[in-house]
Amino acid sequence: MTTLERASHLARQAVAALDAALAALPPDLAGGAEATTMAEHFARAAQLAEAGAALYARRAAATEAYRAVGHPDAGTWLARVSGTPLGRAREVLSTAQALSDLPDVERAYRSGKLSGPMAKVIVAAGHCDPTSAPELVEAARDGSFSQVAAEARRVITRSRSEEDQRAREARARARRFCRVSSPEGGGVRIDVFLTSAQGARALALLEREAAAVFDEVRSAGREHEPHERYRADALVRLLCGSARATASDGSDLGRSGPGTHVVVRVEAAALRRGCTEGDETCEISGVGPVSVATARALLGDALFNVVIADGVDVRCVTGTRRTIPTALRVALFERDRTCVVPGCSVSHHLEIDHWRTGYALHGPTNLANLARLCGPHHSMKTNTGWRLDGGPGRWRWTRAGPGSSAFRPERDGPRSRPPPARRRE
Repeated sequence: MTTLERASHLARQAVAALDAALAALPPDLAGGAEATTMAEHFARAAQLAEAGAALYARRAAATEAYRAVGHPDAGTWLARVSGTPLGRAREVLSTAQALSDLPDVERAYRSGKLSGPMAKVIVAAGHCDPTSAPELVEAARDGSFSQVAAEARRVITRSRSEEDQRAREARARARRFCRVSSPEGGGVRIDVFLTSAQGARALALLEREAAAVFDEVRSAGREHEPHERYRADALVRLLCGSARATASDGSDLGRSGPGTHVVVRVEAAALRRGCTEGDETCEISGVGPVSVATARALLGDALFNVVIADGVDVRCVTGTRRTIPTALRVALFERDRTCVVPGCSVSHHLEIDHWRTGYALHGPTNLANLARLCGPHHSMKTNTGWRLDGGPGRWRWTRAGPGSSAFRPERDGPRSRPPPARRRE
């Protein structure tokens, strides 16, 4: 038996085993305790299956074997046998072909450690800077797709010159549009494409108003809805003039004005020089990389906080009150762009937690003791014994059982002062 024949035999056995495992799924809720484990097994199997299909399809494309089964090109053949859209099939095939130049990424993909979309973004960055590929593969082990994709975009941006970045922004400006249509099912659809600078200002105002809508829904005790629906309500309020602005401490500022709050992350040296060099970063938080020229232009427009490497040393900013100083808040928002629990990529309605030592236990309000968590994870940490360990860049999410001395929900801990009501940030 040849190596390929043995591989074919093993693949048929694996398909039969998966088929049997899926057929064993009970019709009721029996065996629910094993559901998470089985879902993880099938998810890994799906990644391995996708990698196998892509890599063998690459071989079929190179030898034009698809012609023997009546297809004009490898893309249409793969779309037919996989049951996926033609564009998706060609994308998978393109990624597999590009992997031949990045052995570290191909090994991770072949072993099922990378999904197809994850491999695609790493390949794009690896072709711009091959040395970045191993680091991105390592980041993908514990990071979410959005986190790895964001880092891949930074790698690609660093490979461009300031002139290239300006040219991209000019092309984006030429493409801007706002289209309005009426879908057949009713309602109105608005599709918008903006430049990075325009998008930053619009998103800052939209997210602020969406947070206000969410707070109203929560205060009224109504059922929560997806964040995108709050954005839609916020857009209508902003366009129709009924929006109200709130300060960072939650106080009412009346009707929303033109002053939006945007964080620009740029090294001071790059800002002075007029371009980035090496690993320097110039980007708008929540939007992505921009040219230094755009960052300079934004500094004189509306209200902007700039986080620069040699600015205020926020690590030294501390306090004994729950209120967080502005410099500390900006640094925290820039550091924890999503919920810090590994694998969680929620970026909306995050709550600030005194993660190492609780505020009720006289924990300091400083950068080392603060972290941003989504509502569900914050509740799990506060009430059910889950805990954060490690720290920025090495977070761990663990649980102490009720019988352990480490299990002490914060609500049951000693308090010498009543904590104020929790706020969403």
